[in-house]
Amino acid sequence: MANIADSTVTFFALDPAVLVAVRDQVRPAVPWSPAHVLSLEAAVPTGLDLDDWDHERAFAAWGTSRPEVDSELLEEHADRLVYRVGTAWSGPETVWATLSAQHPGLVVHSVSSDGSEFSSCGWYVAGRAVRWEEGEPDVQDDGDEEVRHPAEWAFSESVAREVLADSGPVS
Repeated sequence: MANIADSTVTFFALDPAVLVAVRDQVRPAVPWSPAHVLSLEAAVPTGLDLDDWDHERAFAAWGTSRPEVDSELLEEHADRLVYRVGTAWSGPETVWATLSAQHPGLVVHSVSSDGSEFSSCGWYVAGRAVRWEEGEPDVQDDGDEEVRHPAEWAFSESVAREVLADSGPVS
């Protein structure tokens, strides 16, 4: 089993102030590189210390048992932010649900895979997964070993608007 799950996460909101709040919340206090722009600890604080780590507590808070190994902002638009995040063994799905609960009007779309045993796609709004699908990764053996996800797993603004409208009024 691969030990790193790569996730592409899209934060979508019709109100740009929601995206500013999310970007500020997930920004690490002390990035270890210029590209390190999303921290699970900043997004959903656990208070855990790397010298005294509790995998079960981290998994309960984040959906993965260790902090991110890397992250980068791939795209920034008026209505969305797109990040790539590498985490231990699984995608940080609990973080995405928590952020969607904390920020009314936010839709979170995540596609994750460890490249060998799982792939998943989730849409989160108002603290819950409103759509969730998982399967085995389709790894193309053409030299790059890139995981190919089903086309319907791609971020779609129309789906984001639909799940946002279905979630009820934004408070």
